[in-house]
Amino acid sequence: MTSELQHIQGRVFFIAGSNNLGVIATDSREALVIDTGIDKDTGRAIRKALDAQGLRLRAIINTHHHADHIGGNEYLLNAYPDAEVFAPRDEAALIEQPELEPIYLSLGAAPVAELRTKWLMAKPTAHVRRFEPAGTLDVAGVSLDVIPLEGHSIGQVGLALDGVCFAADSLFGGATLERHGVPFAHHIGQQLASLARLSDRPEDFFLPGHGGLTARADLAALIQQNRAAVERATSYVRMALRDPAPINMIASRVQRAYDKIFTTMPQYMIFLSAISAHLAHLAEQGAAHVVITGEGAIWGI
Repeated sequence: MTSELQHIQGRVFFIAGSNNLGVIATDSREALVIDTGIDKDTGRAIRKALDAQGLRLRAIINTHHHADHIGGNEYLLNAYPDAEVFAPRDEAALIEQPELEPIYLSLGAAPVAELRTKWLMAKPTAHVRRFEPAGTLDVAGVSLDVIPLEGHSIGQVGLALDGVCFAADSLFGGATLERHGVPFAHHIGQQLASLARLSDRPEDFFLPGHGGLTARADLAALIQQNRAAVERATSYVRMALRDPAPINMIASRVQRAYDKIFTTMPQYMIFLSAISAHLAHLAEQGAAHVVITGEGAIWGI
């Protein structure tokens, strides 16, 4: 993570890193920050970048609740006590209560210690202001277009201003897709619909949460790359269902198909959750079903 603001156009800047963070400079030398990264170190990098440009934080806008997008909130709110935090209606509760992320990855149970780390559980953010996942969001004299981009998470949004679209995790760079294989998803149908929605957007530039700044001329190719990654994952899950099995065995077969090795509990549980989303997607299409037997919940074609 650098601590340098890179200008895109108009009032819009970003800080590049494993997570791209958006910055909007207002006419009154205040800043709106879009997502804050994984922890206090990214929060500190944001503050350093704002200080270098003579900007003061007015508000944080979180696109969704995942820990790597809200982890810098606490540091920045301590540094700027008057700043506000905004989040989509369906994401806000998980930002205020971030322990819900490892809980849902643990099937609703109290999570083990390995899941209660900064990678899955940020510090809580109090008093998050909700906004609707469509229309406009007006903050500090700036009016941003709000784009519903659910699918990666339950109520994720993108934000657009001055010809720049912050696409959050609806869109990944090619290297990120290659590294992870299965793009994380809450709902596969919504994930694909959000990619289609992005393709209709008029902005000049698109910034994924993870990946390089993308010009409009290159957007179609990147969207197709993302769509192909999602569809490939669905195909691998469908092939894994030829021999009925519980979800952990389905996940193991898909893992081998991608030649992926997981070494941490968070990596595995995130992967397992994504496989569950693909199973639900196939079930919605009538292409998979689950039966309860003496050996548990068995998935098959």
